Amino acid sequence: MQEKINFINVDDLEFYTSDTSLLFLRYKGEDLGRVSIIRMFPFKYEEEYIVIRQENYSRFDKENEIGILRAVNELPESQAKLVFEELKKRYFIPEIISVSEVKEEFGSATWKTVTTAGERDFTMTDLGTNVRSLANNKVMLTDVYGNRYYIPDITKMDDKTQKVLEIWI
Repeated sequence: MQEKINFINVDDLEFYTSDTSLLFLRYKGEDLGRVSIIRMFPFKYEEEYIVIRQENYSRFDKENEIGILRAVNELPESQAKLVFEELKKRYFIPEIISVSEVKEEFGSATWKTVTTAGERDFTMTDLGTNVRSLANNKVMLTDVYGNRYYIPDITKMDDKTQKVLEIWI
């Protein structure tokens, strides 16, 4: 059974924020409360195919998918700005500039890195799951807290970093 893709008409959307800067939505005039927005293809289409989901506060409920926004630039400028700000928060992924050391102890690997967000030390477990090789020599690392770090091209890293990464990736 094939499900129909629910593309959203931008005229039916009205995003707004609270004083806590959370994103909320009125959809077809109905206030749906807090929403999350997710890129369907985060590395290929950063501004297109955006999934909008209604947040539920019970840990037993799953988020309800409202639909898919074809392109953020279809929204009025003020609405697009709110969506871009939310995407920027959700997809804050520091880029790794260099790796000085990876130390393994008790099944965990502690990484000492310099990123676009400054020096970062983070710990990873289960490298088979938390190190993802992407197309064109790109790599995504996920630490024990779910924070992600991005290497845009391993082959362009300095020699020391490449030697450290050879062991772990």
